[in-house]
Amino acid sequence: MEEDSGVLGNLPRSRPGRRSQKRDAAARAASSAEQRGSKAAQPPSHARGRPAPAPPEPSAGADPVGEAVRTAAKVAGSGLRLADGVTREVLRRLPRPW
Repeated sequence: MEEDSGVLGNLPRSRPGRRSQKRDAAARAASSAEQRGSKAAQPPSHARGRPAPAPPEPSAGADPVGEAVRTAAKVAGSGLRLADGVTREVLRRLPRPW
């Protein structure tokens, strides 16, 4: 194949097998800070002191009839909202008498 004389002509055909020295320096600095036990290696204080949130407790006396009534009310409310929106849109599009 010919050498490309364009902008990308001086790039290698494959990726290098190892990382650059600049990236290795950052990794070495972090690992040495961790070994020394410095503050840079420790997580922030606000992240350490936060307790895990408690999972919600299931209700002991679940009422299946009450749940069914609440679900039916939600469905009916959604249907009414949809009908209201459609009605408003139809009335908005009707020509108005002058």
